[in-house]
Amino acid sequence: MLIWSKGKSYMLASTGFYAVLNLCVKKLSYLPALELLFFRSAISFLICGFGIWQAGVYFFGSNHKWLIIRGIAGVLALWLYFISIQNMPLASAVAIQYTSPVFTALLATFLLTEKMSKWKWFFFLISIVGVLLIKGFDSRLKLEFVLIGLVSAFCSAIAYNAVRKLHKSEHPLVIIMYFPMLALPVSGYYCAMHWVQPIGWDWSLAILMGILTQAGQLCMTKAIQLERLENVTFLNYAGIIFALILGFSFFGETFDWISLSGILLVMAGIFLNLFERKKDETVEVKPI
Repeated sequence: MLIWSKGKSYMLASTGFYAVLNLCVKKLSYLPALELLFFRSAISFLICGFGIWQAGVYFFGSNHKWLIIRGIAGVLALWLYFISIQNMPLASAVAIQYTSPVFTALLATFLLTEKMSKWKWFFFLISIVGVLLIKGFDSRLKLEFVLIGLVSAFCSAIAYNAVRKLHKSEHPLVIIMYFPMLALPVSGYYCAMHWVQPIGWDWSLAILMGILTQAGQLCMTKAIQLERLENVTFLNYAGIIFALILGFSFFGETFDWISLSGILLVMAGIFLNLFERKKDETVEVKPI
């Protein structure tokens, strides 16, 4: 029986928000990645701060160790991801980033003692093979940026596991807040030394980045707090489809039959993972 849930809906919404964010980052490729990170962090800080004030929760949370780990991993992941987007075709950068659920599942077996069935590993393998086919043998891809993308994916996996560690103790906005709190000092200093002026309507894209990432972070955090990691993070793969469509529509990035085969495999891995018993879908969480 095909089982859908609120956690999956949150994660799919998060993927959609990030797909549009990727488009903005690609459009603003002439701006340094750390400057884009500054815009994203400044807007997120304001939105989170207001939300935390309205919710009446403690600003700094309680589990500071994992909140800081989540913040540092998230900052590194997004910074490196922006670099890869700016220096590779959009679909290729996104495809490499979406190896993160595999890293996430691997880390979760050690950090969270979450076990995965052999079938789930097989379905993940199907999606990974699809990612490799989408990536293909593109001569536009330089090894250094591929490695940067993979490190970004690994850092994302650390952040996912940290969020899961915090699911019983922290409000989602507090978890999200640690990202801009740690990112603003670093990116702000860089901007002060190496500022590049956005041109015309690019200001609106830079502001939109902050709004989109805030929405994406909130939906992702709620999804992970509601369910086991491997039950929701696989939906990130839908972002590859979004990237292929947006890359072709806005940048003329084309793909051949190998990439189309990869899309089918990725989609197969996604939907096969939806067939899970209900007993594996829910976890006990603190009401938020």
